[in-house]
Amino acid sequence: MPPRTSKTGITVADLKASELYGILGKAVGEALPLANETIEQKLFAAEDFYEHELGLRWTPTRVLSNPEDRANVSDPLLRVADFDPIQDISEPAYDYPRGLWEYERCGFLQLRNRPIRSIIQVVFTWGTSIQIWRVPLDWVQPDRRAGTINMVPTSGVTSLLPFNVYLMSVLSSPSRGLPHSILIDYTVGFSADELAWHHQDLLNGVRLMTLLNLGGIVSTIASGGQMSGSLSMDGLSHSRGFGGKYGAYSGPIMLAIEQEKAVRDSWRAKQRGIQMAIC
Repeated sequence: MPPRTSKTGITVADLKASELYGILGKAVGEALPLANETIEQKLFAAEDFYEHELGLRWTPTRVLSNPEDRANVSDPLLRVADFDPIQDISEPAYDYPRGLWEYERCGFLQLRNRPIRSIIQVVFTWGTSIQIWRVPLDWVQPDRRAGTINMVPTSGVTSLLPFNVYLMSVLSSPSRGLPHSILIDYTVGFSADELAWHHQDLLNGVRLMTLLNLGGIVSTIASGGQMSGSLSMDGLSHSRGFGGKYGAYSGPIMLAIEQEKAVRDSWRAKQRGIQMAIC
């Protein structure tokens, strides 16, 4: 397995010049500073947290429906022979919901990953192994930011005929659905230029999260694990002590907690709208 690199392009040097500037010095009584490998590991953890928490991908990534099950299917158009579990994303096939083609929905499906970069194919199947009907790509209209698609019939008779036959023969009842029957292969994620020009707020959040991941370590480094102090009677010697959860760095770390949370809240509100529940 190749060594991991930063998904966002943020480096240890970048962190030391920004959020970690003036914070990570040498430990009291120790000769060695905090290792770059430790900072890098916390950076990778922050990148993964943002992907999982916000449902996004930092780099262009291929998403495939049931690729493991499609490795040996007989139909070459459905077969997946190059799935990489490190670089690609595997997700279940999508359900055919009741009322998929009603006017207000018009082939609407919410995809599980975002932002959408491109649609590779949308295929209606039996059991993900038998192709029934392949949706023309010019029918597929994605909302890239929201991660949704609509399938809107725009082609001529050659595409509409198999579409109508499919609806009549497979789903003749309007109340009928079909679980795990739609294969959707697509790509998601940001390019390096998109991150640099449009998503510095997210990158700032990752840097702040890295600082927070290091919070306990930097407080120990600053104080040598000592959180109290005393002064000798003659005034010739003294020891340091720091209040607060993170010692000498409690102020900047508590500020980072507020700023990092604001980044995620702002992104959610902009990308997904206000989240609410009716009780």
